[in-house]
Amino acid sequence: MKAKTQVRLSLYERGIVEALAAEYGYTLADARVLVVEYIEVVRKLVGYDNCGEYARLLDRARRMSHPPSQWLERIQDIEKGELRDRGIELEERQYLQTK
Repeated sequence: MKAKTQVRLSLYERGIVEALAAEYGYTLADARVLVVEYIEVVRKLVGYDNCGEYARLLDRARRMSHPPSQWLERIQDIEKGELRDRGIELEERQYLQTK
């Protein structure tokens, strides 16, 4: 039998749990399960929005059956695009060299 790993939530992540319970009717236990399910996504995006906004996004993801893996794939696609972006300075130099 494989033991489950216990995830320790940060204060911010616990705030998301509390927002899910207060604003979307989850029990604290169910809200914690949802946050732990999406923990990789939350930790990848952490700090950009308030806890209530992440609660809304997680609730929506669950209702729309969007698994965390799908969300992470989209983040990775965006990050790959950012890596390919050469930046405006290079574009400006190339433009000015053609004038």
